[in-house]
Order: sequence, then structure tokens, then C-alpha cells
Amino acid sequence: MQKKVTIVLFVLMVVILSFVLISMLNDNNSRVQIDEQYLSPSQKQSEVTLKSKTWSELLANSKETKFTFPVNELYMQIDLKKYIPPKVKSYRLVVDRADRYSIFCIVQTLSQMNLPYVVEKKDRVPVIYVSSKTEDSLEKIVDKLKDYDIESKILEVWL
Repeated sequence: MQKKVTIVLFVLMVVILSFVLISMLNDNNSRVQIDEQYLSPSQKQSEVTLKSKTWSELLANSKETKFTFPVNELYMQIDLKKYIPPKVKSYRLVVDRADRYSIFCIVQTLSQMNLPYVVEKKDRVPVIYVSSKTEDSLEKIVDKLKDYDIESKILEVWL
């Protein structure tokens, strides 16, 4: 029984001593700290510049020409005019009311006339674009909407 107690005490003492030695060796307070007022101006400036500059700023300001960036430079010019469709002449239907019933009537009228249209909501106000090849069909839209007491007019837009 005494052997076990002495072995446990010995192991415990070794562990405690090892922690003490490790803490003494890794102690950051062992360095000498010099107060800033005793530093020379060049030492103050070098510490400030090292703290404020990042590695990319240091690399950009270096005068060394031996360094080459690990990338290939590639210049491209793409003519997108043939890929972008030209603007299309379309018409905007401007209405005096924008409640649910009015929008329902407008959509039903445009669907009945088989005209392509787009209803876009901007700031709680629907904007209606209509495609038509004849101005006569656009005038018919305005006349049919008058049956529902919706005053409207057609504006030409380029989309």
C-alpha cells in the first residue's frame, strides 16, 4: 500500500514540476519591454509602418523586379453587338386607376384581343406593356377600356 502511495506522489510531483518548467520556458514576460518614449524616431516609424501596411501594400511598393506574378495575362475583346438583340418598339398602356378590378379588366381585354402584353409592378403601380403591329388594335384597347370606366392612353416606348 505504501508503494502505491509513494508512486502516486512521485508521479504527481513530476507532473507539477513539468508544468512549472513549461510555464517558465514559455513565459512571454521574460522579454524586455522598452517604453515607447525611449525608442529612437526611426524605431518608432518602422514599428508603425510594419503594423499599418498589409502584405499586398508591401509587395506593391517593393522595388524588386525579380518577382513575377504567378498568373498568365490574357486580353480578350468580344463583340456583343451580334448577340444583343436590338431594341423593340412597344407600347405602354397608361391607366388612371390601378385597383384589382381595373387590372383584371385590362388583362381580360388584352387576352381577348390576343395581344402579347407584360404587366410589371413598380412601386405598387402596375406598368403594362403591349406589343402590337397596328395602331388600330391599340385604339381598340382604349375604346374597350372605356366600357369599364377606365381612362387610358398609349405611349410609345423602346424595350
